[in-house]
Amino acid sequence: MAKKNLEREERRKIQIVQAAYEVIATKGYNNFTIEDIANQAGLSKGGVLHYFKTKEDILIHLLEQIYMIIEKTIRKRAEKYQSPERKIKAIIIGYVTIAKKQPAFYRVMADFWAQITINERIRDINTKIFEKMSNEFKKVIDMGKEQALFGKVDSSGIAYAITAMLINTAMQWTFNSAIYNIDHVGRQCIRMVMSYLTRP
Repeated sequence: MAKKNLEREERRKIQIVQAAYEVIATKGYNNFTIEDIANQAGLSKGGVLHYFKTKEDILIHLLEQIYMIIEKTIRKRAEKYQSPERKIKAIIIGYVTIAKKQPAFYRVMADFWAQITINERIRDINTKIFEKMSNEFKKVIDMGKEQALFGKVDSSGIAYAITAMLINTAMQWTFNSAIYNIDHVGRQCIRMVMSYLTRP
């Protein structure tokens, strides 16, 4: 019985978070209420507050989920390949793929970023998750350096730079997909990154 209750609680939390994601993607971070989320989820306001005590708690959980999905996607893509070059390419393509399949992810992230200067909790979570995402690149770059495939680059610094470049590339495209062909720009990113990593 306890297991069923836990499963039901988890399903309900997922339902609420999905509703919050849809509401924020439509209305923006500052323009919605818990009632909006409750209505989208088909619950009462009290039903939402049973699982999340405040609006901020819902938002923090949503932010963590979005980053978790992105991180899981890029790691899964990288694990398909053995060579550092193929892994780097796969991760870069992963960011492009997410933009094409889940464009609202990046739009919602932009709304969260607007809160970083005024919300320490969001800033800390964003910093930790950005570090984890960059670490996926760092691991592969270190592997390439050990195999003498990449030059003597600052693995940590370039990993942060690549992650920032890709998130911005994907985010700009989701705001206006007419601005550039994201597949073409993704290939350009791969060429730039590989050129830098393999330089003598």
